[in-house]
Amino acid sequence: LFLFFLCCDSQAVIEPTTSGYTCSLNQTTSPCQTYVYYRAVAPDFLDLASVGDLFSVSRLMISNPSNISSPSSPLVPFQSMFVPIQCSCNRINSSMSISYAGLNYTIKAGNTFYLVSTTQFQNLTSYQSVEVVNPTLVPT
Repeated sequence: LFLFFLCCDSQAVIEPTTSGYTCSLNQTTSPCQTYVYYRAVAPDFLDLASVGDLFSVSRLMISNPSNISSPSSPLVPFQSMFVPIQCSCNRINSSMSISYAGLNYTIKAGNTFYLVSTTQFQNLTSYQSVEVVNPTLVPT
């Protein structure tokens, strides 16, 4: 499963669709570095290692901007974190390009695009956008 997060050029006021923010492949603002706001949740995401694995970043990359004293510190439920991501403009098909941060996630048995986007990724993406980026994947 390939996930993406809705990102956009901060200088432009662009309303996203459920599929994401449209963009032009020749935009000079691509790629962009940004942070997502994420909260520690039980049972799977109460340590920086599991959150870092989810977003493919190191514990230190989360602990520093989140003002967490040690990358090995346990997290408390609903503790706030800033997780760095990199967005870029990507062609989806011949008529559509959207800006997103591509992350790989292995979908588990019983998961749906909706559950992954709302639970693991805490509504940082929509299930519709996950479907757009994964047109041939059928979760089981």
